[in-house]
Amino acid sequence: MGADVAIITEACIATKDRACVDVCPVQCIYEYDAAQGVLVSEDEAGSGVVVFTHSPDPDQIAVFGDTMLYVNTEECTACTACYEPGVCPVGAIYSADEVPDGTSDGAYNGDDPHTGHDHTFFIAHNLAVFGD
Repeated sequence: MGADVAIITEACIATKDRACVDVCPVQCIYEYDAAQGVLVSEDEAGSGVVVFTHSPDPDQIAVFGDTMLYVNTEECTACTACYEPGVCPVGAIYSADEVPDGTSDGAYNGDDPHTGHDHTFFIAHNLAVFGD
């Protein structure tokens, strides 16, 4: 996993705006389809045009299920499109090397309502969901 790949964190839970899906040039952002039991990546958010599917680790996907989005870090090109200011309305997306650790030195996205929280859990969790 590269240092600049995208990691989606706590603020996405129950929000899932999916603007990030529309700006991703490689469709590496997935949503869990609980009815089918698979992660799906759409060409455009809500289009129904599935580009990729992935079978998640059942124990890991059970943690947040379909309440948030997930980045396949093996597919992410670290283009930075999804974590540019103004894309995610809740500031949930960070580059892996910038995910705040809860210390006062942690830089949080301006729209992230969870300032002060340690988001580093989401790096390992994201990898585990895809079984990496």
